[in-house]
Amino acid sequence: MKKTFLILFFIAGIYSSVYSQCWKSITAGNSNFFAIAENGTLWAWGRNTYGELGEGTNSQRSTPVQIGTDTNWKEISASINPIASFTLGVKTDGTLWAWGNNERGQLGDGTLLNRNSPVQVGSDTDWKTVTAGFTHSIGIKQNGTLWGWGSSERFALIGFPSGINVLVPEQRNMDTDWVQASAHDRVTVAVKSDKTVWCWGWNHDNFLDVPFGSVITNNIQYPAKKNFSTNVKYTTTGDRRSFDVNENNLVINPNDPLNNNPAYVKHLDTGNSTLVYIPLNNGTLRSAGYRLGSSGQTSGDFQLSSANNWKLVSVGGESAGAINNNGELYVWGSNFDGQLGNGGSGTSSILPLLVSCPSVLSNEKFTTETSIKVYPNPIKDKLTIESIVSIERIVIIDVFGKEIYNEITNDTNVEINLSRLDQGVYFALVYANGIQKPIKIIKN
Repeated sequence: MKKTFLILFFIAGIYSSVYSQCWKSITAGNSNFFAIAENGTLWAWGRNTYGELGEGTNSQRSTPVQIGTDTNWKEISASINPIASFTLGVKTDGTLWAWGNNERGQLGDGTLLNRNSPVQVGSDTDWKTVTAGFTHSIGIKQNGTLWGWGSSERFALIGFPSGINVLVPEQRNMDTDWVQASAHDRVTVAVKSDKTVWCWGWNHDNFLDVPFGSVITNNIQYPAKKNFSTNVKYTTTGDRRSFDVNENNLVINPNDPLNNNPAYVKHLDTGNSTLVYIPLNNGTLRSAGYRLGSSGQTSGDFQLSSANNWKLVSVGGESAGAINNNGELYVWGSNFDGQLGNGGSGTSSILPLLVSCPSVLSNEKFTTETSIKVYPNPIKDKLTIESIVSIERIVIIDVFGKEIYNEITNDTNVEINLSRLDQGVYFALVYANGIQKPIKIIKN
């Protein structure tokens, strides 16, 4: 039974890899995901209690569903509030959109009404970037000004006393040199054009590492400069942790979960309890802190994938995702709300699982089916592979993914001697006309 399951799982993985290279970006929410495809469309899946997926209902989705029909999505930021989440988005035309929970005005549409589909926030067309906290939102415009809305608790909106709800975006600072921001639970960390990092809001146990001499305050009312925050490229904040990555790709953090060792990364993100990063020296995928998808609160520094072509990562509250250079998307962690995108729910995963492209995108990229014949099958000695177009490459692997044979060719008919192979099940990966077609073969 275990062997059969492994074979079926591998076959599914092979087929998925054919139709999975369409993703441009990934954003992890608390128990859901948002992905922008190469064609600019937006897709979402997972928890949807408050309409935070944006597909018009409050129903959970266990496979990617398209959000509207627009093809100009640029950036998504999803709240990882474990109780009531919401989502913000910026389009390439500079407009700002919001949906999901709105009990503190964090959508910025002037109401306290929840929305289960995207609504435009105001009419401005000069939004550059946006970040969603737990109950507050921060946006930066093209002119470098910084804006905030939602809950002002613990001065999350700069200067507003705690308890006030701001229902539309308001400029919160006169500076015009803000370039990037990251919001979390009543706190915001932001980078200026001079590459310094500033923060405000809840500073529990001084996790933001703000220099106050002998006095440490838990509430920072106005932007305060972080210690050692020079030459910073981008910042990310999570639950009582904040990481800055400088121009040399070095991670700067006084509470480094990587045992205070110098860490150089290609990309990094943090959530409520987990840091996921791509080491600069080898391009693999690793996590530090709580291991998403594990039981018993397992923690440590784990390698999630030994592949060396990872591009970017995103960490939510209960799950995380990553995209490689081929445009393939992988997710892992909890699956109680269907956030692994595989059509099921309840079974978590500590290892990344492939999320296939929706069929509409697959059809866009792979419009021509290539007719390929493999015979005899089962085989005894020689295997013949025949195609109506030239075959570019043939790779044969076993059920564990180990490569047995690899040949580059330019023929329409290829004969391979497999007499030395042990009996068992193998897969021939045939590349032709830009398509990889996996074919199960049996060796007698």
